[in-house]
Amino acid sequence: MNRAIPRWQGVGLTILLILVLLPSFASAATSVGTLPGSHYFAARATPAPTPPVTIGAHARVHLVVAPGYPAAGTQGSSPGLQGTTVVLASCAAACTRNYRPASAPALPAGHYAERVTLTVTQPRHAGPAVGFDVEVAVHLTTGWIFGKGYFSTGVATGATTATITLRLFVDLGAAFPTITAVRVTVDRCALTTGCP
Repeated sequence: MNRAIPRWQGVGLTILLILVLLPSFASAATSVGTLPGSHYFAARATPAPTPPVTIGAHARVHLVVAPGYPAAGTQGSSPGLQGTTVVLASCAAACTRNYRPASAPALPAGHYAERVTLTVTQPRHAGPAVGFDVEVAVHLTTGWIFGKGYFSTGVATGATTATITLRLFVDLGAAFPTITAVRVTVDRCALTTGCP
């Protein structure tokens, strides 16, 4: 015997099937899990304060005589990542300081060097002093040469700020160099005694 299902029963059966199947789809789409707090955490990255330094200029120079510039701090145990700063001497209003990279030998006479000139604002005698590092990357046709300096601004002798013209010399060797690029990076250090 072939009996037709009344229309209202067909609609009811369809609704029943939807109600039975819908929770499994809904729960799969909206289910969430609790993650262990020890393995997941949120961290907010904040940029470091800007160092009181501006890059003035850079140029290739020929060292006719060997200048006795001091090393710009001491290279750390992880080359390029850390070091001990050298404190810039106090200035009354304006002065010029010359350095070679940290842990670099003295600049020989007759060599060529990349001179990077930076302008440092030295805070007034009340401070605070600021630590910063300078990295110079010079690309020659023969490859890259790097120079790194670690500094602290120190404080000025007077009640106002002082301006220091800071020059960092990177030895390029005795042969006339063909320079294809120069990159200078200045970063602020967390301390005035060492970087980072």
